[in-house]
Amino acid sequence: MNTWVRYRRGRARYTGRITRAPFVAWLATPEGRATLDDAASQVRFAFFARARAARRLWRRLAAAARDRDVIVTIQSEMDGYLGRLQEFAYAQGLPRVSVDLHRIVVVPRVLINGATYGAIARRLQSARAFASLDGGDALRDFFILTLIHHLDGAIAGAMPSPKRPLAVHKEWISVGIDGAFVWRIPPVNDPPWDGHHYVLELTRDPITRAVRKAVVAAIKRLEASLGSLSRIERNEILRRALRGA
Repeated sequence: MNTWVRYRRGRARYTGRITRAPFVAWLATPEGRATLDDAASQVRFAFFARARAARRLWRRLAAAARDRDVIVTIQSEMDGYLGRLQEFAYAQGLPRVSVDLHRIVVVPRVLINGATYGAIARRLQSARAFASLDGGDALRDFFILTLIHHLDGAIAGAMPSPKRPLAVHKEWISVGIDGAFVWRIPPVNDPPWDGHHYVLELTRDPITRAVRKAVVAAIKRLEASLGSLSRIERNEILRRALRGA
């Protein structure tokens, strides 16, 4: 498998082992080609320059990914990923409904992934193996964005539902994921991070079969209402959530 992140037994795990396929695909992008061209210009024999430069970039990226400080930092942020989902559940302006005294909140994935990206990027600046990586900011950005993409995919692969929820923290559970809803038109080269989680508040009252049925119905109502939001309204929801998180 090409994923860099696994989700098992309620925890996303990063071991430092990364596969090459995403790196090869990135080299075909404008950012990847520019990075490779720069690295190749430092190789003496032009005929083999690009191939040698690509191998060198990959070896050093893979070595940085296995660095102990890098692994510890990334795992720490992955352990906090679902906690951020709970934090955003309390943010202002996010769509929500109530079912038998349990709140259901729509939490866009772009909010969680954006916060996680920023946290990992800041903390890895102090990891020498990563901060000194050949390839500069473009390669470092690729590495972090790929991590977030694989982390998000691993969480989505758990396929939470009202019957099989995903524990977020002590007070909330994810009871569904929409992977297609477009919250924003991202800037050039930014990932879209479409979709959202439906998170359900835990209270002293148990989640009974009747509550689960009501949750399913409430999610359908939310889906219908979200579809009527204009682009301006969607952007305003994101802006308010970021301001109030």
